[in-house]
Amino acid sequence: MNLLEILNKTEITKEEIIFLLNLEAKEDLSILFEKSRAIKELYLGRFTNKIASIQFSNNCENNCLYCELREDNISAERFRLSPDEILVKIKKIISNDISNIILQSGSDSYYDTDMISYLIYKIKKDHDIQITLHLLQRGFDEYRAWKFAGADNYLLKFNSSNSENFSFFNKNNKLEERINNLKYLKRLGYKICTGNIVGLPNQTQEDLVNDLLLLKSLEPEMIFNTPFVPRYYSKFKNADKTNILLMQKIIAVTRILLRKSDIIVSDSIDFYDRNEKKQLFEVGANILLMEISGNEILTKNKISEIKTSARKDKIVN
Repeated sequence: MNLLEILNKTEITKEEIIFLLNLEAKEDLSILFEKSRAIKELYLGRFTNKIASIQFSNNCENNCLYCELREDNISAERFRLSPDEILVKIKKIISNDISNIILQSGSDSYYDTDMISYLIYKIKKDHDIQITLHLLQRGFDEYRAWKFAGADNYLLKFNSSNSENFSFFNKNNKLEERINNLKYLKRLGYKICTGNIVGLPNQTQEDLVNDLLLLKSLEPEMIFNTPFVPRYYSKFKNADKTNILLMQKIIAVTRILLRKSDIIVSDSIDFYDRNEKKQLFEVGANILLMEISGNEILTKNKISEIKTSARKDKIVN
């Protein structure tokens, strides 16, 4: 196959995606990354935007094997914020630089439909900002109520396009149900954010390629592909963390497949260091996610960091 011919096509095939993911020569990788960066700059501009995520509960009724919030992790220090506490935190971090706030929790039924609707209503009443919900998989009636209350976007990762792996890591949940939820959210008018986990144990290259093809078919407005990070309490604590080169390739190919979608990189130190994050923005990512845990004390320095980070484009772009 010819690399330049592939990169100049409007549509690429599964076999061509495999070819791109198998690139190893420095010169070939440079061509791939330059192309994906150029596409980002053409459609989305050079500068890095940011969104902020407030995790208001780390209680979770799920037992996903890769997640530190899983219900069986008895070592986790759990917390829940009240609606008023959540609103206070949001007020502290809102600035003209943040156009999107993510309300994030584990699968926590303590926060019922009405409570989340109240939060959405109050935030929209007090702030001119988009609201993204990251509450995992919930009921269709809840999605409808929250859209009516004013929610704009919904973040729901599919994690793996391999149905067996999905059910294994997500404790017998069904991939088909997850995909149906994403499609229903789109029908309701949500902009959706989804993605996979790169480097899951037992993940094959074909799985990764199928993940990318699933992303392409869903056409999400936002994409959040995250690396696998081994957790000390899980059976995969000795598994390898996803290497940065593989993550670069995934981001680059994702950008080529979905030219206008936002691609998010988290500021979490669990994933990559500052220089590695910079590399991901250089190959196609364009959104920095500032993650704030509910039990984190918002010092003046932290608030200042949130408000100024997006203006430091030379750091990540």
